[in-house]
Amino acid sequence: MKRWLLCLLLATFGAASAWALSADEQMRFADGIYLRGFYETAVAEYLALLRDYPDSPHVPAALYRTGECYRQMGNQAGAERFYKQLVVQHPESEQVPRAELRRAELAIAEDRFSDAATILNALLIGEPSKDVAASASYYLGYSRLKAGDDSGASDAYARLLAEHGDSPYASFAALDLAALHAGDKNNADQMEAWFEKALAAAATPAAKAEALFRWGDWAYRNERYQQAADTLQSLLLEWPDERRARDALLAAAWSLYYLDRAPEALSLADKLEQNAADAETAASGVYLRANCLRKMNRDGEALAEYERVARDYPGTRFASRAAYETMVTRFKRGEYEKTLVAAPAQPEAANEADVLWMRAESERALGRLDAARGRYEELVGQFPKSAQAAPSLLRLGEMAREAGRLDEAAEWFGRVAAEYPKNEAVGEALKASALARMRAGDAKGALADWDALLARKLDASAAAGARLQKALVLIELKKEKDALETLDEIVKDPSGGESVALAHYWRGVLLAEKSKWPEAEAALRASLAATPDAQTSALARLRLAVVLQRQDRMDEAADQIAPLLDNPRLVAENPALVEWAVRRRFDQGQYDRALEAAVALAKNAAEPSWRQIGWYWAGSSQAQLGHDKEALAGYEKAVAEDAQTREGAESQLLLASLELKEGRYDKAEERFAEAARSAAGDDALALRARAYFGLGETAEAAGQIERAARHFMSVAVLFDDPEWTPHALYRAGRLFGQAGKTAEQKSAWKELRERYPDSSFARQVEEDAP
Repeated sequence: MKRWLLCLLLATFGAASAWALSADEQMRFADGIYLRGFYETAVAEYLALLRDYPDSPHVPAALYRTGECYRQMGNQAGAERFYKQLVVQHPESEQVPRAELRRAELAIAEDRFSDAATILNALLIGEPSKDVAASASYYLGYSRLKAGDDSGASDAYARLLAEHGDSPYASFAALDLAALHAGDKNNADQMEAWFEKALAAAATPAAKAEALFRWGDWAYRNERYQQAADTLQSLLLEWPDERRARDALLAAAWSLYYLDRAPEALSLADKLEQNAADAETAASGVYLRANCLRKMNRDGEALAEYERVARDYPGTRFASRAAYETMVTRFKRGEYEKTLVAAPAQPEAANEADVLWMRAESERALGRLDAARGRYEELVGQFPKSAQAAPSLLRLGEMAREAGRLDEAAEWFGRVAAEYPKNEAVGEALKASALARMRAGDAKGALADWDALLARKLDASAAAGARLQKALVLIELKKEKDALETLDEIVKDPSGGESVALAHYWRGVLLAEKSKWPEAEAALRASLAATPDAQTSALARLRLAVVLQRQDRMDEAADQIAPLLDNPRLVAENPALVEWAVRRRFDQGQYDRALEAAVALAKNAAEPSWRQIGWYWAGSSQAQLGHDKEALAGYEKAVAEDAQTREGAESQLLLASLELKEGRYDKAEERFAEAARSAAGDDALALRARAYFGLGETAEAAGQIERAARHFMSVAVLFDDPEWTPHALYRAGRLFGQAGKTAEQKSAWKELRERYPDSSFARQVEEDAP
């Protein structure tokens, strides 16, 4: 019908377009379309009026309603533009206050709260109409609230209540004030006054429901259950179809429960589940229902409801509560909540220790460590002769160890051996005590525990493990001789399992420290032959490489390093050893193996200097293998590292030479200069001389004769390098000659003959002399 009417209007006025509508007619027509909700068409008609009748008294209203059309269409920028045009061009018009209010609303929608506050403050100063003033006061408070200015928001809301208490906005302001001050102490009377005001000023059922809900929720959270129950029940009775009625069910039901009004709470609990929007709320209803039934002595029904919570709502916070309170469990199935619920309050005397043990184990499994510790201590104290006493001491030791209380842990473990010497857990306890003492820094105490353990009857593997730990303690105590003797006992019996390989390794470490290189080598090779775990194998190879170096068996040392290159951590921890292997392989012409080690160093080294060295050698190895593209990539990666090494400077020189060769003089000059900066140490003087020489070559190639001569002379002045200085003097002299500077040429070549008379360049000068 609307579409038909619009078409009819457009057809009627379109047919009459041969004559113009008057300003009044145009305005009435635009308003008619606007009121029918055809905002896009209305915009066109308002714009026509603004175009055709710019001096009409309808212009302010047309501007405002154009902005309204844009706002209705979701075009905020367009709306803002026409509201603002109205304010600027017709500041005295009656539409301005509402336009300013709209601008403030748009600013709030875009989170420009400061802009909104500025507009609203100005609007309120102008004394707008009462309804506009009420709106502006509320939005001013809201803007300040959103901007984090709680004090300013509170003041604005208070002003609204004082000046426009009968406005519908007063309800919102009162609720916002209550929310702002909910955490204040001793303000119950003020809170109630705000809630009463919000309820009285509420203009719609939804607003009244909101006020009652907020009031009841506040009362519930402050344990004012009677007030909460009365308020929320009013909401449920008077506005049952409002959204907040559903939200009120939970607090209303629990308030009634806490007031011992179980039958009424039960009724609401049923509704709570039926109207729940999510599983958590539904579970709360069923859980509350079970509590009410239990309070009404209907235990069988209560148990069924608790079971239903655990079964139907396992992901809610009420599931564990229900299971803890009601479900029968069996300890051996690991149903610890059920174990605690089912534990008899007064067990039979013969079962008391068993009940305490299961309670303690359940509490520990559930993470209730303080409660568990109390149960274990109670068991040890009251039933020391029970079968669970020794295991309880073990548990107490384990819990202390996990909490980092190592001395306490060692005491609990030690009591097992002292008080229950025949218990099968003694061996485990002594081992745990020794490890705890060692971690706590008590090496002597740990040694005593290992000796006590070794005094017991142990199988070969356990004995070897204990001896190995004892040897490590002896090493910590600087008793290397005793440690070696203990390790010797282990390696004599190959049935000692994985401890044998470790014993060989530590023998190698101790022997190497005494510079007994052949014996250390034998021990480390024996460790590797015993197929240890990956970490021990890697450590043994590292130690063996050093031992072989000390015996000047470099190739064999390098062979030991090769298998470790796939271990990033070991490469990062031993960069110098890996670099040594790279150089060794490179000097031997084994460029593929050098490349493998260099890449491992470059990718895994922690420090940029080592990575730079690795990439340099990777590039050099690739170059020797004839892989020019890959070699350049390696040098590029080397110079990209934030480091200053000789290798980095050499990489720059190589790249600079390539740039020069390709005729890229600016890039070549840049790289030669960077190479000079990188070659900072005294051991890199030759590289720096080469870099300055390269700058001369680059300038010469670029046709910059005088600049090139200057660079060559800088080499002669700054360095006494047998390779680059005579060459630089010769090139400088030749360039001076080209530039017609005969005196400078003679000076440079004279210096060449005097400083380097035997050089090929001095002879060349003699040959070139007329």
